[in-house]
Amino acid sequence: MKKLIVILSVLLSSVLWADGTAGVAAAKEWLKIVDSGEYAASWQKTDSFFKSQLPQANWDAALKQMRTPLGVVVSRTELSSKEYSALPGVPDGDYLVIQFQTDFQHKKSSTETLTMSKSSGNWLPVGYFIK
Repeated sequence: MKKLIVILSVLLSSVLWADGTAGVAAAKEWLKIVDSGEYAASWQKTDSFFKSQLPQANWDAALKQMRTPLGVVVSRTELSSKEYSALPGVPDGDYLVIQFQTDFQHKKSSTETLTMSKSSGNWLPVGYFIK
């Protein structure tokens, strides 16, 4: 019986790890779109909750104001990723909060935080911040 519990625990951990890995991969792909300056396309590839909270024109303006002065991305390294079932200000669900240490052309050592949601069945962004 103990052996079965250990096996089930390992299998569950593997499934959760693989799902988190898929979320990080989706986040990196989305960041490539933002990095290329395709802000309208990045908005299109966000979760419906994100879209309901922030019109595309506001998103475009915010990214132009925030990202343009930083210049191009020089390097980006994943610092952490953590899964949550509840976060403030959003409906309960499956979330992944990922932090990257990012060096931009004009700003070294920034922290990008990207919150991904799986409410649609795919990992999609619901929040993006640079500090």
